[in-house]
Amino acid sequence: MREYTREQMAMIKLASIEEMSQRQRKAVLSLTDKPQEIFLHPARFAEALDKIGDSLYEKIRDTEESFDEERFLRYTESINAAVLFREDKEFPKRLCLEEDAPILLFYRGNLALLSEECFAIVGTRAPTRYGRDVTDSFARALADAGFTIVSGLARGVDAIAHRAALEKGKHTIAVIGCGVDRVYPAENKDLYERITQNGLLLSEYFFGVEPRAFHFPERNRLISALSEGVLVTEAGSKSGTMITVNYALDQGKDIFAVPGNIFSDQSKGTNEMLHNPQCMIATDPQDILDYYKKEGVKEQGEARQLTTEEVLVYAALQDEDKHFEELLNITGLSMGELMATLTKLEVLGVIKKLPGNHYGI
Repeated sequence: MREYTREQMAMIKLASIEEMSQRQRKAVLSLTDKPQEIFLHPARFAEALDKIGDSLYEKIRDTEESFDEERFLRYTESINAAVLFREDKEFPKRLCLEEDAPILLFYRGNLALLSEECFAIVGTRAPTRYGRDVTDSFARALADAGFTIVSGLARGVDAIAHRAALEKGKHTIAVIGCGVDRVYPAENKDLYERITQNGLLLSEYFFGVEPRAFHFPERNRLISALSEGVLVTEAGSKSGTMITVNYALDQGKDIFAVPGNIFSDQSKGTNEMLHNPQCMIATDPQDILDYYKKEGVKEQGEARQLTTEEVLVYAALQDEDKHFEELLNITGLSMGELMATLTKLEVLGVIKKLPGNHYGI
C-alpha cells in the first residue's frame, strides 16, 4: 500500500469534491504552500474560497469532516489502484505543460507505460466496417512498431484500438471519463479488465464518479497531451473526436487522418480534417511510421497464388460488399464452386463473411 503525506492526502480530498473544476482546484492550491492547512483551518481561507467557487468554504469544511482516510486507503488497496501526483517522477512531463492539467491522477495497471512513446487513436463510436478495419490495421501496425496505443475506452474506434494492441501482445493506455473503479460503457467490461491487467487505466476523477457528458471532452485533452501524435480513423463532422483534434492542434501535436467515403456521414470529420494544413493524410500505417522514422514489422507468411475462381471473387468485391446471389451472377461460378471459393478465401483471411449472406474484403 502506498503511503501518502498529509499534503498529498489534502490534495486527494480536494479531488474528491466532484463539483470543482481543475482550475478551481489549482486556485485553491495557490492560496497556500501547505494544502493541509486549507482543510485544517478552512475559516482562515473562507473569503478567498468563496471567491473561487460558490459555497466552496462549506464544501471544504464538510469534506474534512466526512472524508475517511483509512477507508480510502483500504479501498484503494483492494482494487489495486493508486494516486499519481505532479511531483512524482512518473508524472508525464507532457501533462505538466497543460494549462488545466490535473492536480493528480488515479490509476490502475502498469504506470511504467507513461514513460513509453505513446500514440493516440480516436474516432467515432459507431464505425462502419471500413472504419473498424482501418482502426484495427493501424493500431496493430503502430503497436508493433513500438508505440503504446492511447485512447478513451469508448465503444467503437476506441475499443477497437485498445483490443488490437492487446491482441498483438503490446501496450495500451485508456484515459477514462469516470472513476477508475467504474466500467463505462458496460459492454467494454472484458476490455476494461484486460487493460487493468496488461495496460494502464488513467482518470482525473475520484473513485466512484460516474461518467458525465462534460467529462469526455475533459478527458480528451489528456489523451492528446499524453501522445506524440493523434490518428483519426473515422469520425463525423460534429463529434467528440473533433474536440480531441482541436486540443491536439492547440498542443502542437502531430495529427493524422485516414480519408473515407465522401458519401458517409462517419467520414465527414476525417475528410474535413484533410483541408487543414496542420493535418496529415494517412492511407497506410507506414505513412505514420515513416514520419517518425520507424520500421514497420513485416507479417510473416507463405505467399500463395490465388486460383482463377478466387481471383474472380476477389475482383468482384473490390468496389463494395456483395450478396451471395450477386457474386453468382458476376463470377459465373456454380453455387458449389462459389461456396467452396468463399470458404477458402474466408479461411485465408482474404475476405470476410458479413450479416445477411453478404461478403466483403
